[in-house]
Amino acid sequence: MRRVISSAWTLPFKGFVPLVCVLISILLVFSLFAYSSGPPGDALIGVLLVIGATVFFCWWGMKLKRVSVDDRKLYVSNLIKEISIPLSEIDSVSDLQGGWPVIVHLRAKSEFGHTIFFLATWRPVLFSSSSHPIVEELRRLARLHV
Repeated sequence: MRRVISSAWTLPFKGFVPLVCVLISILLVFSLFAYSSGPPGDALIGVLLVIGATVFFCWWGMKLKRVSVDDRKLYVSNLIKEISIPLSEIDSVSDLQGGWPVIVHLRAKSEFGHTIFFLATWRPVLFSSSSHPIVEELRRLARLHV
């Protein structure tokens, strides 16, 4: 039976957060040049920081995938296209901070590359030092299919 293992926060992080950052960047750049009468100094630094954050969140959002799994395959979607990857193709699984993000390294390149990034379902101890349970589950499933 197929079940979704990525967080419902994937869509907001893929679309809403980058969109808000882009809009804030545009407004800040516009206000810097439209309403500034003196040297831009501090305002320019602020604008550059917001533009940097915008670039980061757009890059981050593009990398995030929606992921589900069954007993034989990992299903990966970028919200436009979905592919299935045999569990035997998983080389390793890790996470950075309690499942945000989970990083699946593949043995061979897929249509989405060698690495799949996704946000695991949220859990109350999100910022704990231990890995998300899905990390160990995916490792176990990958070992079973080698």
